[in-house]
Amino acid sequence: MKTLCSGISVFLSAVMLLGMVPVHASDDEIQIVQKLYQGEASSEAWHTAVTVEITDTSLFSEEYMIRLVCEGNQAPAFVLSSWSGGEEWVSISPCARIEDALFYSYEDMAEQFGTDMSLLDSVSVMARNAPITLYELDIVTADSVRKSESNTSGERRVVGYLPDWSYQFYKELDFSTLTHINIAFCNPDTNGELSNYIPDQEMKAIVEKAHENDVKVLAALGGGGGCDNYPALLKDEAAMVTFNEKIMEYCEKYDLDGIDLDIELGSNSELWEYYDEWCVSLRKLCDERDYLMTTATAQWVAVRVSDETFSYFDFLNVMAYDNEASPDSHSTYAFAQECLDFFHIDRGIAKDKLVLGVPFYGRGYHADGSLDWNSYVAFSDIVASDTANYHKDVFEGVAYNGADTMRKKCGLARDYGGIMIWEITQDCTGEYSLLSLIKDEILTDTEIPIGDINFDGNANIVDIIFLQKYLLTLESFSETQYSAADLTKDEHVNAFDLSFLKQMLLHTK
Repeated sequence: MKTLCSGISVFLSAVMLLGMVPVHASDDEIQIVQKLYQGEASSEAWHTAVTVEITDTSLFSEEYMIRLVCEGNQAPAFVLSSWSGGEEWVSISPCARIEDALFYSYEDMAEQFGTDMSLLDSVSVMARNAPITLYELDIVTADSVRKSESNTSGERRVVGYLPDWSYQFYKELDFSTLTHINIAFCNPDTNGELSNYIPDQEMKAIVEKAHENDVKVLAALGGGGGCDNYPALLKDEAAMVTFNEKIMEYCEKYDLDGIDLDIELGSNSELWEYYDEWCVSLRKLCDERDYLMTTATAQWVAVRVSDETFSYFDFLNVMAYDNEASPDSHSTYAFAQECLDFFHIDRGIAKDKLVLGVPFYGRGYHADGSLDWNSYVAFSDIVASDTANYHKDVFEGVAYNGADTMRKKCGLARDYGGIMIWEITQDCTGEYSLLSLIKDEILTDTEIPIGDINFDGNANIVDIIFLQKYLLTLESFSETQYSAADLTKDEHVNAFDLSFLKQMLLHTK
């Protein structure tokens, strides 16, 4: 976000006294090199900028990052300004979050401001669309941030949605490729009675087979076009209690392991007025029965969901597809990163609670570059047309995620809570199965070959090109890729690693 929230800059020259003496945290924490600002926890929220004059610019280099601790509903902008011939101001977005702290990288600063940091005169923290309270502003070592990020790991999940209109796929499904199956969709009639189009005996067979393979099964509630009856069933407290009981009875009937809320209603729906209350009551009932409670969400849905409400869910399935803003593909790697950044950095949700949603389908485009919502092609049909399409991302104007992009997204998902698929019946069987690829990348702890930065199973010239693009800021790396690219193991990825990789490949010829 490049625009700044309007306000009056407040110059705080006194805070420079805080930065005169370097401060070092313990080895297992973020290492603070210099404090730029210390606020009060009781201070009022504000929209205007806190500005700090910078007299020593030597710490604005690739070895360091900015750490910012604040309270608010949206991550603030970190602004660099110059009165001495440099950029008048540039706004930088955070690149990482660890617990309550946001981090801003030198690479992002240099890309916007330029590499000559001697021109830097001041930095500011500015609220965006909502007021914030600033507590700390520090310069920290980049290495300590990377170490802290790499130490945060959790459960790896592969969540597959099984639609009731093609449920028969379960008979040929390799259940070992999944950790969770969400039955899509189990929705209420006007009386709150839940149902789907899967016959009772088949529902029980799906659950039984899943449990035999240690796979959990959840009832997915809602979906696109399936949420019409929910508002009336929830706006009255007594009706909500009755409806919640019916949801629990439905789970008990089929021996399900929980529920997944996939409420896709516009921001003007009255349901959002009591959505938090509904989630609180469902969380209590799920805890009493040891059920999971998850949600499928996207940035446009999250507008009406508070941070506190998101905290009630065991994990979030982030729908990183159907992006109509792109004229090329509705589900690029960059869009996946953008969606995860929104929920992790802007909304403060822990990485291990975010499951990256990927599509097993493609969409076409109109001549003007707009997304054709009537175009929907299963991955299995795309590969059936030509097996070479397995590795591609575009076929006859239809954009999708082929194996190479899916493998790269798996590298990203390994740094978070796993992968979610919409939907599994669109997969190929046999050697062209994306589910098998995802299993190998997410659920199988295979040793990655040295130098295999793009995770395709081999270290070769493709990895050299990949690393060169990263060094030229043409490519972004996940934490796992960054670790794989650090061939010299000095906790930096630079030209030395590129040279090491070239030498290694030459000697293996």
